[in-house]
Amino acid sequence: MTCQNSECDFFLIEEGKDLIKNGRNSAGNQQYFCKHCRTYFTETKNTPLYNSRLGRQKVERICRLSQEKISIRGINRVTDHHPATIIRYLRLVGEHAKLLTSHFLQDLDSDRIEMDEFWSFVKKKNKHCEGPYDQSYGDRWTYTAIRSTTKLMIAHHSGKRTDETCNQFAYLCSLRLRIPESSARISIATDGNPQYLTALQKHFPKDSIDYGRVIKQHKKNRVVGIIREKVLGNPPLASISTSVVEGYNNKIRQRISRFARKTASFSKTIIGHIRAMDLFQFASNFIDVKGGMTPAMREGITDRVWKWQEFLTYHFQL
Repeated sequence: MTCQNSECDFFLIEEGKDLIKNGRNSAGNQQYFCKHCRTYFTETKNTPLYNSRLGRQKVERICRLSQEKISIRGINRVTDHHPATIIRYLRLVGEHAKLLTSHFLQDLDSDRIEMDEFWSFVKKKNKHCEGPYDQSYGDRWTYTAIRSTTKLMIAHHSGKRTDETCNQFAYLCSLRLRIPESSARISIATDGNPQYLTALQKHFPKDSIDYGRVIKQHKKNRVVGIIREKVLGNPPLASISTSVVEGYNNKIRQRISRFARKTASFSKTIIGHIRAMDLFQFASNFIDVKGGMTPAMREGITDRVWKWQEFLTYHFQL
């Protein structure tokens, strides 16, 4: 435990800290006193559990159920918690997941990456949107970037299917990746969406990218042919594939009810839509185990499988 007062000189610093225990509050959480800043705080400070009326196990259960394609009302029926309470906690843990992801996913190797986008909607579909009030609702496209080898989800960004949304997505990816060089090139594969070419050239050094596109030919809603196209650099044709990221996006649809193609559990607010993806990204990278390891372990970001309790109690200033 470290001091959780952001104005303290020893905020979140182990070396030199001077804390003493000061009993427990009515919720049973340990209280501490920092001798440096003369501040009292509880062990849940700077976590989603701060001032929580629900116990840790109950909050963990809400998080687990949300990752198993159960709607807000479904979680309400299982746990007997009010839907507004469930929504509030999912937003808190989603914000916590976003901060931790930004903290841990930095300076990643410029290795092979696949990018894709998938459709969903917020509040109502486009055909029902009328007037300026509905401009931010309707179709919502989520852009995702996945490491082909480790299955690490590097970034996601949602918005309308515009050049600006794709630019913001590419910028987020560039912040989390080590700047590629001519001696350490980055290999990127996408579908035939032309937005990616402009965005990648804007945020990555052009002479350090091996970029290829997979263009699928359709006939009567069936794929009848695939064309692999070199766009920048000289990527091997065999490496130009989006099968991993497409499978990952399908996993999102299967695990989070609001992202299913036909669903009554669609997002009612944009912030709820984004926080659901933030929580899924962290859980997929650090908590979900496949073959005895998580994607974050394969990437070398962490040396252990994270537990939900560790995630919920990890101190990070919100």
